Amino acid sequence: MTINFSLFNCRRVALLALLVGLGACSATTPKSTHTSAPIVNTPAVALTLTFPQLLDQAELAENNDQALRRNQYLLQAAELANTAQQCQHVHSVLAPIYPLLDSEQLAQAKLYRAQCVHPNDTYQTRLALLEAPTSSSLIQQQQWHAKAVIYEALFDARNAVNAHVTSQDYDINYVWRLAQKIPGEQLQLIGNSEIDGFIRLTKILREHALNQYELASQLTQFQYQFPNHPLVKHLPSEIIGLLQIRNNTAQRVAVLLPLTGRLAAQAQQIKQGVVAAYLASQSQQQGYEQMIESLYFVDTNTQTDEALIAAIAEADLIIGPLLKPKLELILPHIKPNQQLLGLNRLDTDSLVPQLDAPASTEFLPNTSLSNHTFFALSPEDEAEQIAELMFTQQYQQPILIHAPDRTATRMAEAFTARWQALTQHTSTITLSFSDNKSMRKAIGDALGVQQSRDRISILERYLGQEMFSVTRNRKDIDAFVVFANAKQTELINPMIEASISTFSDEIQPVFASSRSYNHKLNKNSLRDLQNVIFIDMPWLLDDTLNVELLAQYETVFSEASTAQKRLFAFGYDALNLIGKIQPLQKVQGLLLPGLTGSLAINDKNQVTRTLPRAKITTRQIERLTSE
Repeated sequence: MTINFSLFNCRRVALLALLVGLGACSATTPKSTHTSAPIVNTPAVALTLTFPQLLDQAELAENNDQALRRNQYLLQAAELANTAQQCQHVHSVLAPIYPLLDSEQLAQAKLYRAQCVHPNDTYQTRLALLEAPTSSSLIQQQQWHAKAVIYEALFDARNAVNAHVTSQDYDINYVWRLAQKIPGEQLQLIGNSEIDGFIRLTKILREHALNQYELASQLTQFQYQFPNHPLVKHLPSEIIGLLQIRNNTAQRVAVLLPLTGRLAAQAQQIKQGVVAAYLASQSQQQGYEQMIESLYFVDTNTQTDEALIAAIAEADLIIGPLLKPKLELILPHIKPNQQLLGLNRLDTDSLVPQLDAPASTEFLPNTSLSNHTFFALSPEDEAEQIAELMFTQQYQQPILIHAPDRTATRMAEAFTARWQALTQHTSTITLSFSDNKSMRKAIGDALGVQQSRDRISILERYLGQEMFSVTRNRKDIDAFVVFANAKQTELINPMIEASISTFSDEIQPVFASSRSYNHKLNKNSLRDLQNVIFIDMPWLLDDTLNVELLAQYETVFSEASTAQKRLFAFGYDALNLIGKIQPLQKVQGLLLPGLTGSLAINDKNQVTRTLPRAKITTRQIERLTSE
């Protein structure tokens, strides 16, 4: 079988015309330590030719009926274009010759296609391309590197670690940091000692990082279990740092809250949470737990600026203030030997009583620890977590619906920014509303329902009689995201359901934040919110979490609202962070289970939370797994 070279020459001319920057490109590249998959050259034929010269040689081989050599030259041309990131040329060269390649050459061609991301290929398609069988160890290595890059893009850290290690050419520190992103339920040994070493040490760090003595004991066992593992010779710097932390034995803790004024009710709930955590901590001193010698509260509403600054002068630890202006006031007066846990973030204009959160962390091994840490319940963080969740579940085209209020608008902006960063999409279908009528119309228009109705009307006018008909909707929409309060979501969700065609067997999921759910809903509300997937605090989703504390709280605050429960949990977790901030700063992926979520500290010294998911049915709330 031969190529039709009249067509081949047309492609060649087009390629040559586009190859201004590629013509003088050398085919050899230096090998580097990889934080992404390197491209290793395969010496099928000499690699000293330029891209145009390789095309010339391929044409010459074709004219001499040397099909194998022709294919080799074309594969080398594709490799050269791939190395130079000229992906259009890669696909143009490979497209006509796929049917002509033997199995080894086909594996090579599929590798280049997967690395150079054909516009028609999904992540799963690219992974399938990389399964092509080959006896070449170099091609196999490149396949594993390319798989690792794809798994990282899919936030599949477990498979990314497996792929990097299987390639047998990886940077230890990079793979270690990647292993810190593996979810806890995926930290299972697989019988490969090299991979298992990363998994086991990651699990040890997760489970014992907050207890120096147990951590040291587990490290000794790890060294006996994996004596030849590279992590034994190159113990991660954060583990060394954890073992060197010195505990403080006495602490004076000042808590700054607006205990009077318009936010008094919210502040009182936070105070009750702090007190509850303090009482619980007195009998649980271990590991990095710090003895609290005294705990006192300062009302930021009744103190002058000078008095407020004086009130914290002798404190070892300061929790608060709650409001941004007060936080900005005291920051310059925090001494180097004091530690501040601010109950707001300085890079947002959010006020904590209205907020809720999660976010991503990034470990910076050489970053010096700051004595300023910020803990806020940020709705923008929830929006970003929903975007990441939907991306990992491979949704493609959601519709975003948000209420017109300030908080919902900020959440919509945060979701859109994160979604576009993840998917590389330049636009998102976003709807807002002023009333029920405008929302119903906006949803129908976005789904193409009105267009379907218009077509039906045209047919009825043409036929001169009424038709039995069912409207249809767009099929590319695969999910909805709603940022609104509980009452608004109860109206929006049935509108979405009514706009979906009865011809569709699939139920498009509706994702929402904690604002969309009130934990005192009746049966009618559950019906209206059916199939909504939302995220919220473990304190509100899991009644088996800290059962004794929950019983005490509900006895004292039997009429507490959902918002009040969140603020109590916020105060409880704030005090529990004392003594654990340094370990959380040092270790990426280290999570502290809390009432408000799984707590971590990112490179901005912000406490972030990962929230569990739940799905609303007509009868109950079903907690969802992380899969």
